[in-house]
This record gives sequence, structure tokens and C-alpha cells, in this order.
Amino acid sequence: MTIRLSRPSLRWRIIAWSFIPTTVILFAIALFLFYAYQRVTEDLVVGRNEELTRRAAGQLSSDLAIYAETLSSLARSADIYSGDPMRQSAALKPAASRLVMFDGGLVILDQLGHVVVTEPERPDWLGHDWSGLSFFQQMMHTNGPAYSDILPGSPPMICVAVPILGDQGEFRGTLAGLFQLGPRSVSAFYGDIVKLRIGDGGSTYLVDSTGRVIFHSDDSLIGSDAHSLPEVQQVIRRQTGDLRTRGGDGSDLLATFAPVAGTPWGLVSEQAMSELLAASQGYGPYLIVLLALGLVVPSLVVALGVKRITDPIHELIGAAKEIAGGKFGQVIEVHSGDELEELARQFNLMSKQLSESYTQLEQRVEARTRELASLNAISAVVSRSLDLSEVLSAALDEAMAITRMEVGAAYNLQDGDTPIEDRQLVLAASRGLPDAFFRRIGPRPVGGTTVQNPPAAQQPTAWRIGDYPDGEVKEALEAEGVRQVISVPLLAKGTLVGAMSLGTRHEEQPLSPEELSLLAAIGQQIAVAAENARLYDQAEQSAAAAERQRLSRELHDSVTQSLYGVTMYAEAAARLLDAGNTTTAIAHLRELRDTAQEALREMRLLIFELRPLALEKIGLAAALQARLESVEMRGGMTTELSVEGEEDSEHLPRLIEEELYHIAQEALNNALKHAHAQHLALRLRFSEAETLLEVCDDGVGFVPSASGAGGGLGLASLKERAQKIGAKLSIESAPGSGTQIQVTAPAGKRAEDAG
Repeated sequence: MTIRLSRPSLRWRIIAWSFIPTTVILFAIALFLFYAYQRVTEDLVVGRNEELTRRAAGQLSSDLAIYAETLSSLARSADIYSGDPMRQSAALKPAASRLVMFDGGLVILDQLGHVVVTEPERPDWLGHDWSGLSFFQQMMHTNGPAYSDILPGSPPMICVAVPILGDQGEFRGTLAGLFQLGPRSVSAFYGDIVKLRIGDGGSTYLVDSTGRVIFHSDDSLIGSDAHSLPEVQQVIRRQTGDLRTRGGDGSDLLATFAPVAGTPWGLVSEQAMSELLAASQGYGPYLIVLLALGLVVPSLVVALGVKRITDPIHELIGAAKEIAGGKFGQVIEVHSGDELEELARQFNLMSKQLSESYTQLEQRVEARTRELASLNAISAVVSRSLDLSEVLSAALDEAMAITRMEVGAAYNLQDGDTPIEDRQLVLAASRGLPDAFFRRIGPRPVGGTTVQNPPAAQQPTAWRIGDYPDGEVKEALEAEGVRQVISVPLLAKGTLVGAMSLGTRHEEQPLSPEELSLLAAIGQQIAVAAENARLYDQAEQSAAAAERQRLSRELHDSVTQSLYGVTMYAEAAARLLDAGNTTTAIAHLRELRDTAQEALREMRLLIFELRPLALEKIGLAAALQARLESVEMRGGMTTELSVEGEEDSEHLPRLIEEELYHIAQEALNNALKHAHAQHLALRLRFSEAETLLEVCDDGVGFVPSASGAGGGLGLASLKERAQKIGAKLSIESAPGSGTQIQVTAPAGKRAEDAG
């Protein structure tokens, strides 16, 4: 008897071989420790540098206090606070040897801040007003030592100033010691700053309250403006702290800063982060070696184990790719005795079912494709024309070809206000049936037919000829050998607008629900097209009637009245000539001539409107030129048309072009009918952003504000058209000064949005 030991399951194999999570955890811990070490080291270094900068600023403040105390002892001498420039100058000369640290010299200011004494003597300084400098204003408020920003002039200097006080403590002036700045300057002041350098590398610099550099470890930067640096902006605001910045070479820098107490200055220290963290970088190679050992050894072990597990999975993947490529029915063999074998068995079942399902799906897709092709063919047919008879005739041909029927007829529902059941179906097209058939059955009312409106029939219905409900039509169809009829109602928005009947002389063909649904969709498409054709006919008739009424009004209001005036003037002139009054008769004849010319212009305008231009074919500029030549120029007016830029349909949409043309036409009509102008100037300017139209005349003019309220002279129409396309309309006119109309319309996408 053989005892077969069960093999471990796939889960236990994976658990046994998956050492990778341990490796990942070790790697994450090592990275975390290294990162934590770097952060702690960085925080310690930042804190150290910040503390060193703060202490250095305090040390500099203490050193500066010594200079201030030295000046204060001199300022307390009687000769200095006497206020006499001669005595003050005499007192400064022997003191200059003791105050040699002030390499820029000494200066005494009077109570108003004017320079009265200098040592060494600088005659060009005497009388200068220093009262506006910040250190003088500060000292006036604090009555104590003050430190200046970099003073204007050359060479650049700074000063330490103390107040000169009298016996009663009153303010008598200012004593200031000057330090020269610059790369060549060697002074006790710079020596004190050099001692404050923080760290072995980097740079240290001192800035005044405006951000200019008083001292820099790079001599070339002394006197430059560093106000734009963020660390300088913060130290100017008297803040202490640190910032991470980038150097000119793109390296990371740590900037620590602190204000110098008692002064408007700030001390900034910059050092490369790589130098600060250099000590921690040495641990990197050791960490990499340890991580490599922790990754390589477990990876090799896991790779060998996983290979034994994944070989069947690779076979499964290959078979799945074959199925994805369309090769169904793939089968794989796995004998592992675990979950992989069960997975392979289920895969084989799935492959078999996919093969069967794909075959059925192809058949359904083929059927749906034929239906969509049929609908597209019908849609193409009914969209070619708006003529109702042509639409129904073409649709009938396509429907018969789709359903493979030999006979058919299409009917249009008779117009009227009576209920649909009482209205007749009018034959629009027929195929395969003689005229005698239709004479026999005659016109049929909707009521009682197979396509009557709800609640009877909303869907196509297939009838065997023996079950056809209309006895008279049934007999006529049997006489023609028709054995099956399909009645298709044409419904637009749920309303019957016509009907279509299809028939065959062959054996009866049972129709599936999908085929009936297709016929219903075809009927709806044909019905919508038929309804559109009917509405189009109504719209054309309405438009023609409206145009006839408008032309009638124009003829009555303008030309008829003018011709009546011509008749009256002619009769009056004839009577005056008979009476011998030639002078008055000549005046009447002139009026007759002017009235006739006015009527002629009106007739030309109406004739031009009866022959509208194809604006989309010739463009806006050419259309306006044709109007000027046909109406205004033939009426004796001088015209001018200027065009700037190129007319481009991409930047001037059709809607904008049409509205601009109508605005120009309205403006020209006003000039022709009301302004009595002799000269017209039109200007067009095309650009990518906008289109400008300008119409100017030298007519009688008017007051726009007075005419706008009632919409006189067509102004209301102009404003409505401009608003429709989002254009700006400007009308300038005055009595006796002509009229200027300017329209600025947006172009391109903005024009489409406005429309």
C-alpha cells in the first residue's frame, strides 16, 4: 500500500520563501536611522550656528559700545559742548591721535544737524545738512549713542555718533566717529568683525538697515545691496533665526542671522550644508554595504523558491495572452496538487465558455451593425433634402431594401384642424403597385387603418394577408398577390405625421422584436425628416409673406408718396406755365426733379434688397462695395471704402459677418433716406482680436440722445444687432456735422461665445 503525502499548499510555499518583507523592513529601519541621524545632526549644527551668530552679534555690540564710550568721554569736555566751532576744532586735533581707530575722521554737528567741525579738515563737508540721516533722528529721540547706515558719498563710510550735552543735559550737538568701508580699508572696526567669523568655511557679513553690506568676508561685496536676500530682509526686521538658501553655484546653504543690539545693523553667517553635514556622510558606505548584504542573500533564496511556484503561472499567462489575441479554447496542464492546479482547471473552463460566448457575441454584433448601417443609410437619405415628397420617396426605397420587400407605399398625413382620425393619408410615393391599385382603394382616413394614432398602434405591425383588418384594402392586396404587410407609423414627438406600408409576394417572414424595433426607429427618423420638411415649407411661406408685406410698406411709404409728389409738382408747374408765371414754375420743376431723384434712389435700394448678395461667397468687404456701387454711387453720392488687414473666416464667424453687414446696411439706409448726405466713407479693419466697422457721412446730423429713446433712424435696430454679437456700438453726431457710427466686434472664439 502506497501512502501519498499531500504537498504543501501554495500559501505555505509563499510564506516559506517570502523573506522579502523582512529585508524591506530592515532596509526601512536602516534608512530611518540614517535619516534620523542626519536630521539630529542638522538640527544640532543649525542650533550651534544660530547661537554662534547671536553671540557674535552680542560681541560686536559690546565692541561698538567701547567706541561710543570713547566718543562720549570726549563729548563731555567743556570745549566740545561749548558750541564754539573754533574751540571744538582745537579740542579735536589733540584727541585725533587717541581716536586713531576712527580711520574716517571725526565730525561735529550742531543742534540742527549741520557739519561745523571736521578732523582732519574737510572744507567741502562744512555746512552739509545731516539732520535727515537715520542715526541723527534716532539720537534725537533716544539722547544716546547711535550708529549710522552707510553714508552717501565716496568713499563709503559709517559712523558712531554720541550726543553733545550741556551742563543741564540739554542737547548741544553731535560728535561722530567715521569708519571707512571697502576692500582696502584696514581699521579696528573691521578687525573686530573679522574676529567674529563663525566656523571654518562659509562667509560672514554685516548689513545696515537698508540691506547694504558694511562688511563681507568677500571684499568685493562690501558696499553692495543685499536687500533682496530673504535672510537680509528678516534681519532688517530685527529677527533672529536661520534660513535654507541656495548659493550662486546652486549648492544648499544655511544662513543664520541676528540683529546687532543697539544698532540698526544685522549680522549674517552663511555656510554650505555639505560642509556642516560632512561628518555624517562617512556612514553612508557602511550602510550601503550592509543593505547590499541584507538584500542580495535573501533575494537569491527567494528567487529560487518563487521560480518553482511561478513556472505554472507563466504558462497561465501565455495562455491568457493567446485568448486576448483572439485564439479561444486554450488549455493548460498543471499537476502540482495545490491551488495552482485548481486555478488551471478553472482557466480551462473559462476558456471554453469564452469561446462559446464570443461566437454568440459576433453574431449579435453583426446584427447590430446591420441595424446601425440601416439607420445611417436612412439618416443619409432623409437629410439630403427638405422636399417632403422627395424625402418620403427616397426613404421608402431604403426601407424596402433593408427589409427585402417588393412593394411599398409612403403616405403623408393631410393638414387640417380636424381630429387625426378624420384626416386622410395622402399618397406620396409607391413602389411595385400599379396606379389601378390606389384608384381602387382610394384615399383612406386614418381612423380604421393599421397606423391610426394612439391608443391603437405605436409600433410597426406585421400582418398576414388573411388577418389584415381593412377588408377593402385586403381584397386589393390579395389581387396583387401580396402575402404579408408591415405597417409602419411615422411618429414625430408622439404625433402621427404619416405612414409607410411594406409588403412581399413571397412566403411570410416572421419578424423578431429587434427587427420591429429597427423599423420603429426608421419610422421615427423618417417622421422627423418629414416634419422638418413640412415646417421648412411653412417657414418659407411665412418669410415670403412677410417680405411681400415689408416691400409693400416700403413702396407705399417711400416710392408711392414720392411719385405722388412728382405728379402734384408737375400739375402745379403746368398751371403756372399756362398762367405765364415761369419763375415759380421753374422752382416747382426743380422740386419735381429732386423728388424724382429721391424716388429713384428708393427704387434702387428696393431693387438691391430684392437681389440679396451671397455674403458667404464674396465676403463682407466685397458685399459692402457692391452695395455702394449699386445704390449710393448710382444715386450721385461719392463713396469711399477702405479695408485694413485680411478678411479671414476663422477670425470672423458667419454670424458676426452677417450682423456687421446688416448694421452697415442700416447705417447706409439712414444716410440715404434721412441725412441727405453727399459723401459716404466706410472703413473696415480686420485683426485676430476684433473687427472694426466705421460708417461716416456728411449729412444733416442729429442729436443721438434725443433719437435714442424712441429708436428713431433705426438706432434701436443697430443697438440690438450689436448686442446680439457682443459688439461695442458708438454713435457720434450733431446737427449740421454729419454722423459717425463705429462698431467693434470680437473675433475668433470670443465672437462665437458672444454669439
